[in-house]
Amino acid sequence: MYLNNYAKIIVNVGIAVEKGELVKINFSPEHLPLVREISKEAYKSGAQYVALDLRDSEIKKNRARYLADEFLETFPNSIVENELNYAKSGYSTITIVAPSFSDGDSNEIERASMINRAKLIAMSPRRTYGMENNNKWVVVNAPTKEWAQQVFPEHPENEAIELLWKYIYETTKSNTSDPVAAWEQHDAALKNKAEQLNNFSFFAIRYISDKTNLTVSLVKNHIWLGGSEQTSDGKTFMSNIPVEEVWTMPNKYEVNGYVAITKPLILAGKTIGDLKFFFENGRVASIEPKDQVVLDLLNTDEGAGMLGEVALVSASSGIAQTGITFKSTLFDENAACHIALGQAYLDNISVITNEDLDELGMNKSAIHEDVMIGDNSMDVYGLLDDEEILIMRNGEWQI
Repeated sequence: MYLNNYAKIIVNVGIAVEKGELVKINFSPEHLPLVREISKEAYKSGAQYVALDLRDSEIKKNRARYLADEFLETFPNSIVENELNYAKSGYSTITIVAPSFSDGDSNEIERASMINRAKLIAMSPRRTYGMENNNKWVVVNAPTKEWAQQVFPEHPENEAIELLWKYIYETTKSNTSDPVAAWEQHDAALKNKAEQLNNFSFFAIRYISDKTNLTVSLVKNHIWLGGSEQTSDGKTFMSNIPVEEVWTMPNKYEVNGYVAITKPLILAGKTIGDLKFFFENGRVASIEPKDQVVLDLLNTDEGAGMLGEVALVSASSGIAQTGITFKSTLFDENAACHIALGQAYLDNISVITNEDLDELGMNKSAIHEDVMIGDNSMDVYGLLDDEEILIMRNGEWQI
């Protein structure tokens, strides 16, 4: 029953399928039972067609291991054009993700990093089109054997998968009697927080803890968002399930201070659990300790070392209360305040004027990488011209 509830949430809350719409599902082989439930619910809701895109972590690893060196920094343009064609043809996209972890040596990780960078750069037009909300889209998690055993290594494989499903059902409200209604209530609560933040019109926010002191200016006409969003033509969707954050757009030129990560980054299959970023005038000036995979990410393009998002999440959110580090960005970013390197979301500007968006401070990049920085020791302040407003104390909302 819970699997079907999860599918209903994805279809009816995530992309809110309407009669005649087109749907595309990106998934891994282990996700096929969920994909079948999603397709069933999509057709019941009036979908015209459900297209499938199979993505396999083992095939991805084989590419990193065996691809000829001359192709490491290339990516087929035909794939980019195909993905753009789906988007411009009006497909709503459901992406079912599970993190993949490298079991190779440093050379394999380096090769994977090069391949990822080439893909990110090539797919930049598709990413930008999606982040401008021209279509409805949602990203969700579902277990794989590999991911489950990373989160619960002390459990046998089948038990680890069942346990991971249990937490996914709980945090996505799939185990409630009326999950769609539960999401409507949750959406309203997030929007209430966003409205309160918008009423202040802060010019900057400051993250403070014993390992972080970061001040981030916000762009003019910025808007805090929470929960559901709208496409450019006014259709409602929920881009992440689960979601616990409210977020807005930083001014990419005015970020200063230092920040330590509180949840691991998974880059090119490598788990990076200890890292501090130092910002000067908007850009990452240095990192400690040095890590080549992170440096490669920061050098993807001009905007990769600058911020495109700042987000606030309660340290007692439903995901945080599990006490589990999921090693999945989708889950971990909804358990902690975070920032994102790279591309900004266009809908975080309430009024788009004739001013150049780059001059306003909107970041553009081929990447969008969330970095978790919050915990129950963090305070967050909103800065006004003549005072500071306490937004969070020890990771908990104060407004």
